[in-house]
Amino acid sequence: MTRSDTGVVATDVAWRVGYRWILKDISLTVSAGTMTLLVGGNGSGKTSLLRVLAGLARPAKGSVVCHGGIGFVAHHSMLYDSLTGRENLEFVMRLDGGHDPARVNALLAQMGLEHAADRHLGTYSRGMIQRLAIARALLSDPGVLLLDEPLTGLDEAASQIVVDMIERRRSEGHAIIVASHQLVELIGAATEVGYLVSGSLAAWEPVNGGDAGSVMKRLRELAADG
Repeated sequence: MTRSDTGVVATDVAWRVGYRWILKDISLTVSAGTMTLLVGGNGSGKTSLLRVLAGLARPAKGSVVCHGGIGFVAHHSMLYDSLTGRENLEFVMRLDGGHDPARVNALLAQMGLEHAADRHLGTYSRGMIQRLAIARALLSDPGVLLLDEPLTGLDEAASQIVVDMIERRRSEGHAIIVASHQLVELIGAATEVGYLVSGSLAAWEPVNGGDAGSVMKRLRELAADG
């Protein structure tokens, strides 16, 4: 079953820290059934944009409208070291007023963590924690999924688990934005590429069969023009 009631629209969004503008008049639309790969150099504003879209930072101007609920995976896992993997997911679900052990088990299995479900996070590797953070973001089945460097700390097999999840959710009609430097692994799952240069959205283009090399070449061209 596909979803048509998902997506996020940002209109003339700007955000600053003190007197420094981090994001400058960004407008974008991420529709149901698409995956946008957000690329840009360090300090270009990728993480800031995801935080604004997720509602964790309020724009100084402009607006963000989301349909279908948001799941966000940030650099910080927002997990509890004193709990097991299963307990982390169950705790977050209870905070939202829910109780669904079957869904918790399904997400643990989807992220390849069923073998470690009852181990404390102190025994988890960096990659395992990253996959559990993604499972946490999926608990409420959000229509919009925002991922900031989701492949950090993952080996090839674990990265493929995450990429498969992204492709599956996109095919089901969810709207996804992924900010990442790991273009080789993710470009095949993308339908669009957004290019951030110095806090501005320099271009928003369909992938059209492009590869990681062509994306980086386009980013360099836009940065030179900027």
